[in-house]
Amino acid sequence: MTWNQRPRVVGRMGVLSVLVPLIAVVTALIIGNMLVLDYIHVLLGAIWTGVDVFFGVIFRLIYRDLSPETRMTVAHRVMPATLFFMPTASILTPLAGYFLAVRENIWNPSSSIFTWIIIVAVLLVLSGFLTVFLNSLLIARSEVTDDSVIRRRLSWICNGALLQLAFQVVIFSLMAYLVVFH
Repeated sequence: MTWNQRPRVVGRMGVLSVLVPLIAVVTALIIGNMLVLDYIHVLLGAIWTGVDVFFGVIFRLIYRDLSPETRMTVAHRVMPATLFFMPTASILTPLAGYFLAVRENIWNPSSSIFTWIIIVAVLLVLSGFLTVFLNSLLIARSEVTDDSVIRRRLSWICNGALLQLAFQVVIFSLMAYLVVFH
């Protein structure tokens, strides 16, 4: 695949992967419907977790066995949408959760459970930006054709997705504890 054949970094999928979740969360906040906001929070979190499972577990097993040309083609086609969706999901999902906690009057920043949720959420978002986002950006914007560089970047993305998945499991556990015991 030549540089001119690659999809644009900001294409229709990049714009849609930001606008659809953003419009959904903003609409839920504007109409003030807790059920809609809860649904969007859970759905967006589930999709985000699914993407992390895909990259952290499934994609990692597949991309290693691809030919260098196929690996480069897949990387340059998948990364632009991932580049935009992952940061959007990693910001909007916890933000929607925060608004839910405030509206349900369970937000208590002095509680140790909330302290842990905030710490894990910050680590979750940072790990995503430092691994998935930055490496997706480097793949999507670069003219790199060296398979070892593409392979290393994809490995970082898969490892970052796996790390995010671990943080998400911790957050799910903390939220479940909060909902059941508080």
